Amino acid sequence: MFQVFLTGNNSAYFTISPTAVQGRADIRVRVAIPLDYELIQSYSFSLYANESMSDHVGFSHVFIELINENDNRPIFSKPLYNISVPENTEPGTSLLRILVSILVRPLAAFTKLRIFKLIG
Repeated sequence: MFQVFLTGNNSAYFTISPTAVQGRADIRVRVAIPLDYELIQSYSFSLYANESMSDHVGFSHVFIELINENDNRPIFSKPLYNISVPENTEPGTSLLRILVSILVRPLAAFTKLRIFKLIG
């Protein structure tokens, strides 16, 4: 019988099961608390298996690199846009320019996207 546990700077973000193993087992590593690419892009920790005798220890290093997902909501420069358009406006006429920003990192500059809405 041996015990399995995580150690390292980022080990609190993950859990493992089972933590006690007899013979052989598949160890599952699961996310324990939400991961956020904007705060931490990669995680590393060590997985240890320790039998009752002190010299019977095995370990493996685990490195996890997050893939960024766009989880931030776009922010418009105004909450409401009102425009007046003559009824004889030609198709393809540019009616409104809207600036939308997406926060990419906390307390960092905004990435600006320009959207041109064409109504015809």
